[in-house]
Amino acid sequence: MDALRSGMPQHLRTFVEPQVEQLSLCMEPIRCGLYGTLPKSLGEGFLWTVPLGDDCLVSMHSLRLKKPLVLEERPTDFSCIFSGSRATFLSLPGAKASSTAEMENLAAFSQTGGTTRCLMQANVLYESTSITYTPDYFDRLAKAFPSDFKNADETMRSFDPANPPAEMRFILRSFSPERAELPGAAPYFHAKALEALSALFARPNTAEPRAQQADRALVERAEGLISAHFAEPLTAQSIATELYVSRSKLCEAFRRVRGRGVAERLREERMKAARQLLASGAANVAEVARTVGYARSSSFDEAFRREFGCSPTEWRQDAARQ
Repeated sequence: MDALRSGMPQHLRTFVEPQVEQLSLCMEPIRCGLYGTLPKSLGEGFLWTVPLGDDCLVSMHSLRLKKPLVLEERPTDFSCIFSGSRATFLSLPGAKASSTAEMENLAAFSQTGGTTRCLMQANVLYESTSITYTPDYFDRLAKAFPSDFKNADETMRSFDPANPPAEMRFILRSFSPERAELPGAAPYFHAKALEALSALFARPNTAEPRAQQADRALVERAEGLISAHFAEPLTAQSIATELYVSRSKLCEAFRRVRGRGVAERLREERMKAARQLLASGAANVAEVARTVGYARSSSFDEAFRREFGCSPTEWRQDAARQ
């Protein structure tokens, strides 16, 4: 932890310090950045991270845990370009399981700061490369290139994983701990981080009308709350209150943007975590129910049957046989 604190500005540490603490990683300086391996008692893998100045951070991890872990993160406001394995991609807020590949699923998004939680399953590969840009990075670009990097949040939101810039995967493959050990790594990574952004901004402008942008921004903020707090007694009203909008406005925005209601999105998040916990075998059904936000096992059983057509116990037994 001392190497992390001495080698990285405090506001950038918010993106990696929780992982380092919870995964018991011992980070050591290399030529460009910091590198640490997972203790054998927890699993196998590594985390490499490098600050690019005071307003950009590149991180790469490849982890496979022996036991499930609820990873809690506390980032500040940021934008991100990301490539990752299926499991890591599906841990992103609002990610959809359809059409995901085993590796190199691409995403670009902006997110407000706060606490997020992600259930990491046992014996599953979590791998990703991410470039994290703080708001200061875009402020600096706007001064240097006044007409080239406008409306960063809109550009991130309009990213289509099914139709990414052709060069994006190749750019993200440029980052690696091996490359970090070579002379000239730092300027090389700086250039690649800017190249990745340039590739996004060079796409045709398909910005949504202002009303649609507002709806989408509201829904994404709500989904961030759901992802971080699904284990708490959330309701559409409590989410709306937290976001300073009416319940009807929030529900209408969800229907327009996602084609479904807030309660459905909350139930989906809870059921996703429930299946992961059930498959891991690390907790009984009552514990799983409490962990994903149901005060009573009967309510959890009813919701699970409605979603999957069988009880949690039956689903676990079927999963164990496969």
